[in-house]
Amino acid sequence: MDEPSGTGKKTKESKQGTGQEASRPIAKPRGELLEKLAPIGLVLAVLLVGLLTLSPFLPAILWGAVLAVAVAPLHQRLLAAIGNRKTLAAAITGTGLSLCFIVPAIGIARALAAFLPSALNWIEGVALNGLNRPPEPVLNLPLIGESIGGLWQSLGTDLSSVATHFRDELKTLLVWLAYETEVLGAFILEFAIGIILAVVLVYHFDRVADLSQKFFNRLGGTFAQRMAAQSARTTRHTVVGVLGAALAQTLVATFSYVVAGVPGWIIWAGITFILSLIQIGPALVFVPISIWLWTQGQLGKAIFVLVWGLVVVNLVDNIVRPWLVSKGAHIPAILAFLGALGGLVQWGLVGVFLGPVVVAVCYEMILKWIEPDNLPR
Repeated sequence: MDEPSGTGKKTKESKQGTGQEASRPIAKPRGELLEKLAPIGLVLAVLLVGLLTLSPFLPAILWGAVLAVAVAPLHQRLLAAIGNRKTLAAAITGTGLSLCFIVPAIGIARALAAFLPSALNWIEGVALNGLNRPPEPVLNLPLIGESIGGLWQSLGTDLSSVATHFRDELKTLLVWLAYETEVLGAFILEFAIGIILAVVLVYHFDRVADLSQKFFNRLGGTFAQRMAAQSARTTRHTVVGVLGAALAQTLVATFSYVVAGVPGWIIWAGITFILSLIQIGPALVFVPISIWLWTQGQLGKAIFVLVWGLVVVNLVDNIVRPWLVSKGAHIPAILAFLGALGGLVQWGLVGVFLGPVVVAVCYEMILKWIEPDNLPR
């Protein structure tokens, strides 16, 4: 028996409506979405609060992590040599790090505190009276003595004009340096916190390594683990290749400053370290020092500093530096310079050490991210 035409149309329309309703996405209940987003929001809020709480100590924390990564292999060898006595190994590591960083930091800060008032007085004197009369050894030079004397007088006039015009700016710079020196306690506290954190990390080396592996595996799987391993390797290599080479060159150059009795020698040692760090070299320090010693009538000391710098310091630069850099990481000199300068501006004196390492890690990570097949397996 045939169906009525109206009934057939209704059946067809109902089937079409059922198909359209089946093809529409089923909206998730709002409560279920909130249940999934709430834990994520809570975790982000906790992380934000923790970051804000620790932000004043961020340079110290980063420095501690850098030190821990750098000394971890050496600490593990020390631990094996003394029969796996973890407390003794940690004490030796902490003492060594303190002697390497805390003692020089105190010396540099004290020298700066004594130097800055003299620098302010010198600027005032130059602004008012210009430079003093050229030293006698300069005026007594054959053929060029008079020319240098005239140049000296002209230079004194120019320096007087510059000091008068930029006196306020120069004072502001020196006051800022004085403020950085006055916060000696905070500066040394950053170094101390970093060293304590580094000792704690190497003391719990196995647990830290296991947690790090789990964290990076959770974060990005195998690729994240390989990037983390490359970051640790770059950090260690930068400390050895860049900071280690600069430190070796500075120690050798500083020996001549001490023997020659150069006033404020520890400040010149710090400047030598910075110039070696950015791969300019310490000649900009020992050559002017030798000239100054000569103008003071100390010809023997002047010759010693100059010859020592040209022979021994350059020997370290040409032999020790390539050997250390070959075992470490090589970053462009401009990046090392910007890292040290940016670290100084952003984090203070501790940033001079921390900046090049951070920049080197970022530089290597970008290169390895572009070519991920070169990452360690």
